Amino acid sequence: MNTNWFVMQTVPGKESEAAALMEKKISRKLWHFCRILRKQQLFRTKGMYLLSKKEIFPGYIFVHTESPEELKKELEKSRQFPQLVGSREIGIVPIEPKDLKFLQNACGENLAHDMKLSTVQVDDEGQVKSAAGALEPYLNYITRQRLRHRYVTARVCLFNRQEDVLFGIRMEGDPR
Repeated sequence: MNTNWFVMQTVPGKESEAAALMEKKISRKLWHFCRILRKQQLFRTKGMYLLSKKEIFPGYIFVHTESPEELKKELEKSRQFPQLVGSREIGIVPIEPKDLKFLQNACGENLAHDMKLSTVQVDDEGQVKSAAGALEPYLNYITRQRLRHRYVTARVCLFNRQEDVLFGIRMEGDPR
């Protein structure tokens, strides 16, 4: 498993600007991929479900580099760049293999895809009983479900703490 992934923190809502700034100012010799992780989600309007995209982790950018110390030095040269999570100074914090496994399950090997909707089946009481997609390994950890709003949250051990991750879901008849 390729574990040269690091996480950078920026102002929530400014992820695209930070990624564009890095693309423009930092030599590509120092990094391979810069990703903003997004998920698909359905929202209901006028009785219809429409597909939208939202950030999975607002305020965070994921970077693949084999030269984290050199990247750190380049980032420290300017205050306008996002900071790598970990300290007030720009720190290098790698993504642990177990966390990377979750991210790759959700967004693909190079974290290049949106986390797709998980297709769910419900029982007679309206409880999710099965799922196909990113939610599948977390069926036993669902903490909240809002079928009408087409999402569930599940408790996932991520980044050394328990996180309630929102998974977009689809049911039979919903748009793909």
